[in-house]
Formats: sequence, C-alpha cells, structure tokens
Amino acid sequence: MKPRFSHPYSLLAILILFLLMVQARLWAPYWDTHNVQAILTWDAMGYYIYLPAQFIYHDLGHMGFANDIMREYNPSSSFYQAFQVPGGPEGQLVTKYTCGLALLWTPFFLLGHWAAAWLDYPQDGFSPPYQIAIAFGGLLFALLGLGLLRRVLLRYFSDVVTTLVLVLLVLGSNYFQYAVFDAAMAHNYLFTGYALLLWLTIRWHERPTRGGAFAIGLTVGILVLIRPSEAVAAVVPLLWGVGSVAAARAKLALLRTRWADVPLLVLGGVLGVLPQVLYWHWATGHFIFYSYGDQHFSFLKPHVWQVLFSFKKGWLIYSPLLLLPLAGLVVLWRTHRAVAVPVLAFVVLNLWVVSAWDIWWYGGSIGQRALVQSYAVLALPWAAAVAWLLAPARRPALKAAAVVAAVLLVDLNLFQHWQYMRSIIHPEEMNNRYYFAVFNNTMPTQADFALLDVKTRLPKAERFYRPQVIGKLDFENQPPDAATGISADMGYYSRQSFRADAQHAYGPALTIKLADAGLTPGQYVRASCRVYSDYGAWGNKLVMSVERDGKNVVWNAIRLQNNLSLNRSWNLVHFDAPIPAEARLTDILKIYVLSENASGCYIDDVQAEWMKPSTSW
Repeated sequence: MKPRFSHPYSLLAILILFLLMVQARLWAPYWDTHNVQAILTWDAMGYYIYLPAQFIYHDLGHMGFANDIMREYNPSSSFYQAFQVPGGPEGQLVTKYTCGLALLWTPFFLLGHWAAAWLDYPQDGFSPPYQIAIAFGGLLFALLGLGLLRRVLLRYFSDVVTTLVLVLLVLGSNYFQYAVFDAAMAHNYLFTGYALLLWLTIRWHERPTRGGAFAIGLTVGILVLIRPSEAVAAVVPLLWGVGSVAAARAKLALLRTRWADVPLLVLGGVLGVLPQVLYWHWATGHFIFYSYGDQHFSFLKPHVWQVLFSFKKGWLIYSPLLLLPLAGLVVLWRTHRAVAVPVLAFVVLNLWVVSAWDIWWYGGSIGQRALVQSYAVLALPWAAAVAWLLAPARRPALKAAAVVAAVLLVDLNLFQHWQYMRSIIHPEEMNNRYYFAVFNNTMPTQADFALLDVKTRLPKAERFYRPQVIGKLDFENQPPDAATGISADMGYYSRQSFRADAQHAYGPALTIKLADAGLTPGQYVRASCRVYSDYGAWGNKLVMSVERDGKNVVWNAIRLQNNLSLNRSWNLVHFDAPIPAEARLTDILKIYVLSENASGCYIDDVQAEWMKPSTSW
C-alpha cells in the first residue's frame, strides 16, 4: 500500500518547527508597543513605508505623515529611512531602501488595514493590526521557504538527512531570529527566494521550459529588488550542473538549443527590478540611483576575518554550527560535483560581497544577518555533511560526538537568542571581553556591562576588596542654577542633583590629586554615580581620567544606560580601572559625566573609591 505522505519525517519537522516559531512570536509579540521594539521599526520601516505612503496618505513624494508617525510610535531615533532628493525640489524625498519587500507585504498590509477598521484601531499603517499582519506574514513566508527547501534537499538526500538539516538550520542558527522576531527584515524573505530559485533551477535543468526560464529570471530580479547585492544569486542557475569541462560544454549546447529561453530569463530579471527603476526615475529623474549616501563597498579591502570571526559580529562565533555546511562543501564536491560548483562559487562570491560592505557588522543584529539568506544554498553542503556522518562506515563514537556537539550548539544558539532579546547580547557593540563575561550568564552585573566600554575589571572577585571612599560630589552645597545644570527637581538622598543634557555636555568634575588620596600605579579605583531618567540615559557617559597639565594620561568611560537600568528610578552605575603605570603623584584623577547628543537625565553622588585588597575573606 502506498503511504499517504511521502517523506513524513521532514514534513512533520516543518510543521513542528512552524508551530515553535509561532509560539516564540507570541512569547515576544512587540506589536503593541510604541517604541523601537515594535515590528515596523528601524530598517524595516524603510522597506515598509512605501505602503502607507501610497495607499493611506497618498504622499509617496513628500511623506509629510512621517513626523506624526515618529511622534506617535517612535520607530527609530530619527527618520533616516528617506531623505531629500539631491538637487530636487525642497521637500521631495526618496527612500533609502528598495521596494521589493513592500510588494511582498502588500496583501498583509491590506489585511492589516481592513482589520484596523474592523477592530477600531487607527488606520495609520503602524497600529497593532498592521504590526501583527506583517509579523505573521513573515512566518508564512518562512513556512513557504522551509517547504521549498525541503523539496530541494529531498532531490539529493534522504528524508532523515533532510529532517535533521531543517531542524539544525532553524534551531541552530540566527535564521531563527529573522524568521521569528525580526521577520520584517529582508533576510527571511530572501531565504525563501533562494529556496525558490534552487527549486526552479533544478526543475529547468531536468525539464527545460520557457516558463521555467522566465521564472528563474523573475526570481533573481525580485531578490535584487529586495536587496540589490543579491545579484550574486545569478551564479546559481548560471553554473548549475557544471561539474566538469564536459558538463560545461553540454550546458552551452543546451543553451544553444534552447536559445529562446535566454531572452525570457533576461526579461524576467528586468521585470523583477522594474518597479524600483520606475520609482527612482519618478522620485529623482534617474533610472539608476544610489540611495545609501556615504555607505559603500570596498571590494579590494573586504572585512572577511571580521565577518567570520570577530566577537563584534563574527558569523562563526555566534553561529558555530555553520562550520558544518562549510565542511560539507568538501563532501558535496566529492558526491555531487555538479551541485558543488555553483554552491561553492556562490558561497565565495557572496562572502566577498557581504564582507566588502564598509559597515560590515550591518547594524543591530545577532551575528551576521547579511548571511542568513544564504543558508538556503548552504543547506546542500549541510546535508552532505550530515549524510556523511550518518553513513554506516562512520564509527559510533564519531556519530555520538556529533550528536552531542549538535545538541550543545543548538542549546547555545537558542540561549544566545534569549540573551539577545533580553539585551544581554548587545546588538551592535560586542567585544571579546564582554562576550566571555556574559557567556552562559542569565544575570550580568554592572561590572560585566562595563566591559562593553572599558578593557579592565577587578582582577579578583569583589569580595576580595574593601572599598574606601576617597571623594564624593553630591551637589548639595551648590545653589540651583539653570546655567550650571544644578537642579532642585530631584536628588538621590535630597532634592538636588545635576541635570545632564544637550545644554550641559560636561558635568561638574570630582577632582582628586593622586598624592592626596594615596593612590599609586596599579591600584584600582571605582568610579560611580547615581542616574535617573524617564526613558533611558542614552548617550550619557561616566568618565574617569587621569590628567597631567590639562592633558589626559588615561581616559575611560562607560555608558550610563544598560540592561540593568530602570526608567524613573535611581540606578547605580560604576566601573573599575587601575591607575596607569606612567602616572605621577602630582597627576589629577577626574570623574564626571559627559553628554554627547544625549537624552536628558539627572546625576547624583559622583564618587571615587579605592578598591583596597582585603587581607582576609
């Protein structure tokens, strides 16, 4: 009797994974928040803004509604998603981001627009129904992408291998973040596009048709429409099946025989990018327009090492399980050469392009988000590696070790996603010191967070020190004055503090001569203060410097806002640093607050403590 469902394990895996992703999305919804954690924020807002501008406000050229949206929903720190057309009429704007995602989102946007009216929400393009529609639209595209990838993998590998690859890809990489929590970013949709491109490419090479050629071109065009750098996708159908010189000749012969497919493929690609070309011409008068300003590619100086291995955003640091598909390239080369050639060419070319972008860390993300879409292609060598490990010839000990490693790395990946969503893993400024301080850490301390900014911490645990106060500035003996920033609005113990804001960039400094405090090189000093803010002391820093003749011998500073900070509450911020070896007894220790384009906050109890080593527990 023929089974009702062929390849049931991989099908069941996709359904379970989809339910897990939906559950995760419900665990952290963020669509009813008027802040930067909502769905349609930051870059996602730039991809999306075409839709409300065109269908609600009918103002794609000037976007006069943007100021109201910024005030109401606070989707980003500034409206950088569009800018004045160079040389154009005053107020004529052009968007920074291309319109590919907006086209894919159109049905979900219209659904959200209808739901907003039905549920009595503002029909402004950003109220909760729109956020929910886009969020779950992203999940549906993820389901489609995984389904297409399953069909691709089953052409070459068993159901068990396909199942394992799908599970490892979703749960063991940063794909999970962009399919679930940041589903309004481009990567999830591009992943699905690559899966579709693979499927169409395989189908055309098995049974060439003109419609298939057109679909391949259209898919590549839409990938470029979403993100222009995805033009590298063209290498996949171009080199597919070319596993040898003889195969290359056979493919050229096939193209000569089916020459009519080539212009149809090109036509599909042109139609795919046409909406953006027409928009650019309408907005700027140019068919081709570079919208990223002073952000560029440096193809002769790619940041390959940083992209792969840096603690700031290293791909293999934050997604170490991706070492498996890289190793699988060797296996794929031996077992499926005709597939390995285009995959290897794509991986190398794509890594070069991604690494060549000057902002190689790609803003706020966990790991290298610019590589997430390539996982659809990397799934092929990933499957080759898994198939090799499962082969009967492999030793049981090796298989057991691989299973243990996979489980641990999946656990690490999901835990780090939790850390990222809890702002323990910083979206943009990670470093090796802080990475190891918060590794497997659910409750980082103030000393841990300080490592985002400074290189030093106490050599031993804090219990081995007896802090001794050597200076304190509490602003109690200074008269309130708007000119100096001394405020009587509030204080930590009393009603006075210093108001740090744009008008008071430098706070009053606590100054101590090293000789007067008995400080010598190598001794650790703790700088601390109390800070109060309504919505975060962003952009403010606590500075500790050692100065000589008005010049810095050493200068350290930490941000006043971190994951421990509570709004509308007094927070203690501190860090520890040693007196430098080159310091002299006549040098001056200074501790103060620095505000650089910062949000306003109140500062109290600026303090210096000598962290005196304890002689006993």
